[in-house]
Amino acid sequence: MKNFKIFLPASLILFSGYIHAQNRPSLPVLLLSPSSSVHLRSPEPISYVDLPRGFLNGDLPLKNLLRLRLDSGFLPSGGNKEIGILTLTGEHFLAQYRVVYADSPSLIHQTELEVLPKDMVPLLPSDHSLSTPQIKQKALTLLSARINKPLLSGYSQGIGLKLNQIASAGDLIFLDLTFSNESRIGYEIQQVSFSVEDKKVSRSANFQQFALLPKFILNDADHFDNRYRNIYVLPKAVFSSSKQLLITVSEKQPSSRQVSLALSYGKLLQADSF
Repeated sequence: MKNFKIFLPASLILFSGYIHAQNRPSLPVLLLSPSSSVHLRSPEPISYVDLPRGFLNGDLPLKNLLRLRLDSGFLPSGGNKEIGILTLTGEHFLAQYRVVYADSPSLIHQTELEVLPKDMVPLLPSDHSLSTPQIKQKALTLLSARINKPLLSGYSQGIGLKLNQIASAGDLIFLDLTFSNESRIGYEIQQVSFSVEDKKVSRSANFQQFALLPKFILNDADHFDNRYRNIYVLPKAVFSSSKQLLITVSEKQPSSRQVSLALSYGKLLQADSF
């Protein structure tokens, strides 16, 4: 078990905030109170932790779990409640949080949080970044492949969605999707969205969801009558097995036809390289 000394309160809340400080990139904020320990979960084993100096204890009870606890003697100095920057790294990422003391009864204090892909930075720059022409060429290669059986399929209100192939190249994931329409009414695409969210929702207050924005779309069509196939290119993301990638196609209002596919992290790991 690794031990750390840190300047932090014991209970913590993580919210997505963007802090515009002196030439400092925006960081998510950790709000901590002195009432309990806080457990920060990483999807990978934690290999390094740098804690703000002060009266905070930290240790790794598990390889992917950082526990933080405020020393009983800690008091914020004056009106300054900013403690410092917490840094941790996994095998492939670095994450940083701006730590702020918060001892207010109006705040809901969480005792466990997860390091999310949106807060991660690759530990080493990719040596295999692709240019836009290279991405397009690989997408066309994928589109030309014949599909015998889809990896996943979904169907709702006459609208079908199939995941034909998953492929990876450099730091990108290529998703080959087919949309189908069995009705006589054309489908006006409002959005094809990709989000990472919890597989199971035990309490709505703990539900976490964030969007993954495509870096490239081969054919950005907004309508199909019968059948439509396209390639969507997403940035690679690391997330835990308790989460899934949700692919959703929704129709323009006033229609509400929508269909989704839920893709596990294990499926992404099985992507073919090309």
